[in-house]
Amino acid sequence: MHDMDIGRVVLAKAGRDKGRHFVIVGKIDDNYVLIANGKTRSIDKPKKKKIKHLEAKPHVVYNVREKILSGKKVFDAELRKSLEALGYER
Repeated sequence: MHDMDIGRVVLAKAGRDKGRHFVIVGKIDDNYVLIANGKTRSIDKPKKKKIKHLEAKPHVVYNVREKILSGKKVFDAELRKSLEALGYER
């Protein structure tokens, strides 16, 4: 499994999101992914981010990953709860 796969928890290392945790909700190409956290970035308006500006964390939010891959709707609350449950947001 690739480090920057859908569902992976990442830390933004650059830009106005620096220091915040996100979940990868889409992959554009080898350089860009779409990230959201349900708070500052909603799942409906994810942020396009360069992979080199992200640090992969060891966790993958599998319930969100499965939903995205199967085309089901993911809610912001799910992203927030998942990040909180893993200890990334308080």
